[in-house]
Amino acid sequence: MRKLKNIISGLLAILQPKSEKLEVETYGLTDSQFSPEKTEEIVGWLLKVLIKTGYIGKSYLVFDHGNEDWEDLMLKAILREEPMFLYRLNNRPSPSNTGCHWYLTEHPSLRLYKLHFEVN
Repeated sequence: MRKLKNIISGLLAILQPKSEKLEVETYGLTDSQFSPEKTEEIVGWLLKVLIKTGYIGKSYLVFDHGNEDWEDLMLKAILREEPMFLYRLNNRPSPSNTGCHWYLTEHPSLRLYKLHFEVN
């Protein structure tokens, strides 16, 4: 049943118009876990990278505690061809879905990953 829900939500996400401005949606973070300054630093770095690559649109930044299920958001990002990033708060990032992998970015913290989708 969960797979069906994911497929339906993914298909609905495709129908929504794409953003024409640069924006980062964040998930998984409460105010007490991270200082606003640290969050702004990470988002600022990410925006600079997106601008440098010429990307305009929505992207996703997940603050991950490990062993979390981001399948819905991953599917949405993949189907809409929008970049998804994961900031690891614990020792290991949550596992990705089959065909997806988390690749480390050049962020100085060595805790920021980008989702890559591989088509076989």
